[in-house]
Amino acid sequence: MRNFTQIMARYKIADLENLSNIKAHTIRIWEQRYSLLNPLRTSTNIRYYDDKQLKKLLKVASLLKFGLKISAISQMSEKAINEKIESIQLLNVQYNEVKEDILINQLISSGLTYDEQSFEQVFSKAVMNFGLLDAYLKIFYPILVRIGFLWSTSELNPAQEHFISNLLKKKILSGIDALDGNYQSKEKWVLFLPENEDHEIGLLMAYYILKSKGKQVIYLGSDVPFENMIEVVSAVKASKLLFFVVKNKPIELLQTFLSGINKSLNQLETYMCCEKKVSEKLSFFDHQKPISSIDEYMRYLA
Repeated sequence: MRNFTQIMARYKIADLENLSNIKAHTIRIWEQRYSLLNPLRTSTNIRYYDDKQLKKLLKVASLLKFGLKISAISQMSEKAINEKIESIQLLNVQYNEVKEDILINQLISSGLTYDEQSFEQVFSKAVMNFGLLDAYLKIFYPILVRIGFLWSTSELNPAQEHFISNLLKKKILSGIDALDGNYQSKEKWVLFLPENEDHEIGLLMAYYILKSKGKQVIYLGSDVPFENMIEVVSAVKASKLLFFVVKNKPIELLQTFLSGINKSLNQLETYMCCEKKVSEKLSFFDHQKPISSIDEYMRYLA
């Protein structure tokens, strides 16, 4: 049996585009003009790319952000590319935007190839440069957007997503534990994920933000049955309720869920985090608010 870390993923060119933010058409031109990448082929002659080529493209994307030309990058050795990226990371604050892009690409590369040691090192750099909250906003959230928690591209291995999300969860939990436990507010928030929801990163960051602001948080975690959530909210006399909906669900089911919360909890202030295309199809009660962007997320939790 192969070692887990030796399992290689297969990426379509559309996957490379989504992960690197470089258009597929551009990648093909670079292949033809500079031999930047060399696609492999399946036994049925279908083109694909492996982890090594993904990592190279992500490094190229970082150097392009810094202003290097693709013609120059294509002539650089792997060692020279690595040294250039390291030197950029040591530059002063005016290059923060470039540093953000480099950190994003390095974390994606480490996560998708199950390189925990590298992931830990880059994570530490991100937090050291920006602090945990800003690192989430500038680094980790864009990563989650790129890889997509829905993991809709069937060619990619769901284990990659779980590997990345579990590493992030572990780090965010450490940050939560390190916060002062003294509550400076009477607000009491209940945070949970409904049944069949298990993507906790956003919910954990909400926990971190609220706790950092001195709010009381009752964190129920993922896959919480509706009746159990109602019991807890009533028992602790919660002032606010927040949950995420990430997985695709019928709109009718979500509408029934919102109606159930309204009926069971009367005027409790409730926040539902979901995609805008989902919230636009729902009818919210006056005391219920959808959150569909990181800006809204931060504003409501302030």
